[in-house]
Amino acid sequence: MAILFNLAPVYAQDLRIRIAVGEWPPYFSETAEGYGTYAKVVTRAFELEGLQVEYGFFPWNRALLETKDGRWPVSAGWGITEDRKPYFHFCDPVLTEREQFFHSTDRPVRAASFDDFEGLSIGVLHGAAMGEDMDRLVAEDKVTIFRQSTLEDLFKMLRVGRVNLVMGNELVAADAISAVFTQGEVEKYQPLEDVDVRWDYRVIVSKQLKSGRELCSRFNSGLRKLRQTGEYDRLFKHGSSETSDLDNGSS
Repeated sequence: MAILFNLAPVYAQDLRIRIAVGEWPPYFSETAEGYGTYAKVVTRAFELEGLQVEYGFFPWNRALLETKDGRWPVSAGWGITEDRKPYFHFCDPVLTEREQFFHSTDRPVRAASFDDFEGLSIGVLHGAAMGEDMDRLVAEDKVTIFRQSTLEDLFKMLRVGRVNLVMGNELVAADAISAVFTQGEVEKYQPLEDVDVRWDYRVIVSKQLKSGRELCSRFNSGLRKLRQTGEYDRLFKHGSSETSDLDNGSS
């Protein structure tokens, strides 16, 4: 579904930026105010450059394909990988956070390094990159990967023992755990302490768009303005506070 987020004045049609994303609360959600904290930052950065945006929500792997083919020339929330470089311009990082590996205390996993994952089954979101260490384990056939469209579905698999670990962004995973499990169950699902992947989450622009490099430059300019004025911190802090309030009130 396409959603026009019209904070800026109405500009010419060719100045409207079409952005394909998926559900990834609290950063992106079709039902959240402003479509999530990450979406608010992206919208404001473009707005400061005189551009309005339109969001389309898709499964994440389709969102990436829509952007690759240029139908929705922009997407957001992606890391740089070698297989993506031929198809996308990568803007400056909007956010740097950890992808963690969650296990159930009913079936605990002990790992000090990625090599300790050998023989395990790991749940990963469709379209999500895993990082060099995980890619190596997959290439060496040392781990089994199961893909789902949502972290909620992956954590349901973890609950019944279909996977040993779930890989997910630390804040997004916390939101998913609170959505799936009762308050008494939440504490059963914990991240490994010694193994994680640090990602820069970026806006990407299709190389099918002739002005794609310029569009990245304009976004980067708007993002710098947000950081310089402190609005960037206010947007993310406000969203984190809302999430904490929801988590504290969940049953």
